[in-house]
Amino acid sequence: MNHIKLDHFSQENSPILTCIKDIYERYQPINDGNVATYIPELAKANPDLFGICITTPDGQIYQVGESQDCFTIQSISKPFVYGLALADHGVDKIMSKVGVEPTGEAFNSIVFDEENNRPYNPMVNAGAIATTALVKGDGYEHRFNRILTMFEGFAGRSLTVDEAVFQSEKSTGHRNRAIAYLELNAGMLEGNLEEHLDLYFRQCSILVTAQDLGIMAATLANNGINPITKQQAVNPEEVRAILSVMASCGMYDFSGEWLYRIGLPAKSGVGGGIIAVLPGQFGIGTFSPLLDPRGNSVRGIKVCEELSQRFKFHLFDSHPVSQTCVSRTYTGAMVSSKRQRRGLQRDFLDQEGEKILVYELKGDLYFATLEKLTRQLQSNQQTAQFIILDGRRVGNVNSSAITLLSEIKQWGLSQEIALMLTGFEHKTIVRLQDNGWTDEMFVDNIDTALEWCENCLLSEQYYQDITVKDKLSLEEMDIFKAFTPEEMTVLAPLFSEVSYQANDFIIREGEKSDRLFLLAKGMATVSLRLSQTEQRKRLTTYIPGIAFGELALFDINVSQRTADIVADTEVICYVLEFDKLKTLLKTKPEVYIKLLQTFGKTLVNTIKRATLEIRSLSV
Repeated sequence: MNHIKLDHFSQENSPILTCIKDIYERYQPINDGNVATYIPELAKANPDLFGICITTPDGQIYQVGESQDCFTIQSISKPFVYGLALADHGVDKIMSKVGVEPTGEAFNSIVFDEENNRPYNPMVNAGAIATTALVKGDGYEHRFNRILTMFEGFAGRSLTVDEAVFQSEKSTGHRNRAIAYLELNAGMLEGNLEEHLDLYFRQCSILVTAQDLGIMAATLANNGINPITKQQAVNPEEVRAILSVMASCGMYDFSGEWLYRIGLPAKSGVGGGIIAVLPGQFGIGTFSPLLDPRGNSVRGIKVCEELSQRFKFHLFDSHPVSQTCVSRTYTGAMVSSKRQRRGLQRDFLDQEGEKILVYELKGDLYFATLEKLTRQLQSNQQTAQFIILDGRRVGNVNSSAITLLSEIKQWGLSQEIALMLTGFEHKTIVRLQDNGWTDEMFVDNIDTALEWCENCLLSEQYYQDITVKDKLSLEEMDIFKAFTPEEMTVLAPLFSEVSYQANDFIIREGEKSDRLFLLAKGMATVSLRLSQTEQRKRLTTYIPGIAFGELALFDINVSQRTADIVADTEVICYVLEFDKLKTLLKTKPEVYIKLLQTFGKTLVNTIKRATLEIRSLSV
């Protein structure tokens, strides 16, 4: 297929092109973000390149900047290959192998839908590898030629592969290879695994331009008919499926915010491209290799957002009624606060945490959306003792919503359910206060709300003093529950007692990781300084009986601390310098091994809990 000349489609005096040029000039000076480096060849990209192309279903093209410079398509290949797999096998077969649920995770996350034994969707790497594996063909070359021909049908011209990028991806794609082998082990993949991986790496290495992406997006907008060649590149049934997964999953863990703010089915790639589609009206292709932390083009996002706002392109502008205002629900047994708990406390909260319910709200709140929320709340009233409504993603809150929220508050009081709101805008809080809401019903963030609810549950039992005022002995530390008095006699001389005053640094970020700590008295908080700001983010808070700094025990090379730990109150720690363990290894190797095993089990349990929380928050 030959390259098609498009010069006669340009409209130099078009007000639309004038607008696109204005947007280009506005965002071209932006230097935020970084080029992709995890694939070495991509690190060579010129960060100054920036192109925009808009194509209509009848073939009109508006383009500015470096819209005809080539780059590799990368993850933008995923929705198109998904359409090819659908054409090969049909919806039922593909749905049995790859789901369509968003994950809220990064594009290369190693997470699967374990209930259905499949990747969550075809837009993350795990799903894309499984999708590519389903492309039919008689061997590698035949299968790849089918993929390349399909892309050429969308772009309207012949395409080639960047062999250097392909080899770079193939030689460094260890994470994708690990994902594929996990899928093979679980029965998600069949056939020649290395062939599937080579196909996946090669499809991502196909060279395109922003102009190509604009035409490909317009083909989707045109019900599968290429606006330049007028040929059917994909069936309408596959177009609907492709646009659906692009809308819900195409921008990875930015998909929800993208759909809310920009409202166009879209897909990004770490090569710097973005495609966006407004069905029946146009396709957008952008190129700029500077990426944000999620792997999306910084300039590309701004272009799409500006176009959507200027021209009211949002897919749902004409459909203001939302089906639900709840984006996610979880319990305190699934997600806990960042406050560390001792063993018995943790066990109790794992059991009783179902009494804490969190509802993450989204979009505009008015009567129709909140009416559905009230039904969800009522269905859980038998188990709920605490309900947290998270309003971080809430937009406009109209008067009917204020009234209904106040009715929900009264209902909670009648059911003896404590209701808290977090993340709502100040103006909404003021309006609710005018309707009888008290200050204690508003909490700064989810973590603080969860911690308060946990403390309330614990105080109902025999854990009356959550902070523990008296100093714990070394033998009372959680980590030493399984150690005999004789073993403790061996270990005790290895520890020294160190005191800290409130606001003292126990550990500083960047320090040498050469010791571990057992908190005997007081509380201490782990925090990170946010980049380019003086603000800090709390990661967790330790209470007496808890160990910290133990991860360095398993580090072959002495590393550096990755966060600050500061005393909140007067603190006493038992400190073990790792050099002293060398003597223990020589004199009492069985105690040394037991110590490492015990800390190892603690870390494994911590990782398991973190994994469960990630899964809960990915639903």
